[in-house]
Amino acid sequence: MPSHFVFVTDSHHHAAAAEDFGAPKMLTRSHEIHRAMVPAINTCNADFIVHGGDVVCGGGSFEMPYDIYLQTIDEAKKAFDGLHAPTYYVPGNHDCDAQEGSFEAFARQFPIPETLDIVEAAPRLRLALANVYPVSPLEDSLGTWTEAHDRILREAAAKAYSDRCALILFIHPWVFPQYEAQADFVPGGIVGNAEQLIETVKNLPAAIAIFTGHRHINRIRTYRDFLVVDTACLIGFPLGFREVWLTEDGYFKTRFRTLDLPDLMQASFDRSPVKTNQIWQGEVHDRDTEILIPRLKALWE
Repeated sequence: MPSHFVFVTDSHHHAAAAEDFGAPKMLTRSHEIHRAMVPAINTCNADFIVHGGDVVCGGGSFEMPYDIYLQTIDEAKKAFDGLHAPTYYVPGNHDCDAQEGSFEAFARQFPIPETLDIVEAAPRLRLALANVYPVSPLEDSLGTWTEAHDRILREAAAKAYSDRCALILFIHPWVFPQYEAQADFVPGGIVGNAEQLIETVKNLPAAIAIFTGHRHINRIRTYRDFLVVDTACLIGFPLGFREVWLTEDGYFKTRFRTLDLPDLMQASFDRSPVKTNQIWQGEVHDRDTEILIPRLKALWE
C-alpha cells in the first residue's frame, strides 16, 4: 500500500528554439535537459510518473511554427518513452498548437484526458487527471474548472472513499492564489472557478492532495486536512522534479530532485535576481518535507 511516485512539470521542450524567452526558461538547451531528465527520473524507481503539463512550447507566447510543433512533439515523445514507470499526462496551455489552439496532434502522441480521467495507479491510490481547457488555451490560457469536472470528481471520490482508496487531483494551473488583489495587482495563474474546486475538495474526504504546475514555483500548502502541492519547472531554475512517498501511517514525504547540469543551472540562475530565484525554488519545506495528511491516515490505517 505505500506508494512512491514522481511528479514532473513544465518541461517546455522546443525542437529549434532561437532564444530562451522569459526566465528561468532555457529553451535553447531543452535537448540537454531531456537527455538528463530520463536517467534522473528512472533512478528513482518510482511506481508511476505524472507530468503536470506544458510538455512542449506550443500555444501562446512562443509562436512555434506548426512543422516545428510536430517535430517537438515527436522528440518529447521519444524522450518520455525512455521512462521505465507508467507515465500519465495532464495538458498544459502550451501543449496545443500555436495556430488553432488544438490539442489534436499532441493527443495522438500523449494520452490526455478529455475532461477528467480516473486512473488506478497503485494499490488503494487513484489519480484524477484533469483537462481544464474546454475552449482553446489561445482564448483562455488558465482554463476553467467546470460543472462536468466537479461531477466526475465527486462521483470518483465517493467511490474511492467507499473502497478506502486515496485520490489525488492533478491539474496544470494553480488553484490557490499567492497574494490577494491589491491596488493595481491582480493575482494570476489560477484556474477559472478555483473557489468551486476548493469547496468541492473540502467535502471529499478521499481527496488527499491537489498537484499543480504552471507557475514554475515550488510551494506546498496545507488546507484543512489536505495538501496543495505546486511544483517548479524542469526547463529552468531550479531545474528539477518532485519525488513523493505516501506511507501507510498517512505521511506525505517529498524531495525536489535537481538535474545534474551545473552549468545550465547556473546560466538559468544568472538570468534573474536572487530574490526571484528564491521564489521559484521555494523555501526549504516547499521542496523537501514530511507532512501528516489526516485524510490519508484515516483511509489507509
